[in-house]
Amino acid sequence: MSDLSIALIKSEFRVDSRLLAPELDHRHRNIFANITKHLEHFQKLGIVHFEKARLETNLGIREQSYALLNEDQCYFLLTLMRNTEKVLDAKVNLVKAFRDARTQLAKRDIARIEGKQVRHLETDAIRDLVNYARTNGSKNADMYYMTITKMTNAALNIDAGQRDSLETRKLDEIKMAETMVKIAISDGLNAGLGYKEIYKLCKERVSSIAVLLLGDAK
Repeated sequence: MSDLSIALIKSEFRVDSRLLAPELDHRHRNIFANITKHLEHFQKLGIVHFEKARLETNLGIREQSYALLNEDQCYFLLTLMRNTEKVLDAKVNLVKAFRDARTQLAKRDIARIEGKQVRHLETDAIRDLVNYARTNGSKNADMYYMTITKMTNAALNIDAGQRDSLETRKLDEIKMAETMVKIAISDGLNAGLGYKEIYKLCKERVSSIAVLLLGDAK
């Protein structure tokens, strides 16, 4: 399904009924009528979430109701339709679309787990920097945990609180940037640099890799 979008809503993949209509070569109002007519059976496969959207028409703005169907509900909807070539193609494409969505989610989860492992290593390195800075007279050494995180987020164009909802590519970018921070702190400590110079080294290396990463994303 070329225009089909699978959305993850409250840990469940769902499809907008408006997107199913053209793929099945039916008007959405007919698709929606089928859902409401057999709602009792659809509800046996999970709660059907109904939404409304504002739709501009030649007669003005009106509200359009639509349903967000889970995977089983989508397949049940298809059983209510005659098996034309279009419907058979839709069944195959739905299977592929949900499979691909699960694969992408699994990859993102793996990237998040790996990212947390890297984050732990980076945090250990920052702790070494904090202790080093404190020993050398810094009164605000503990701020490095927050300062370095904010610096990394800014370099990668990530908003505060956004990390848990990022896609796999962005999680990989964070992993690489945090690895650079760990290496920079280690290099700075081994070279006997001042703590301010070590932070500057971290910023320079993260900025350098960010240019490459964000440039590749364009």
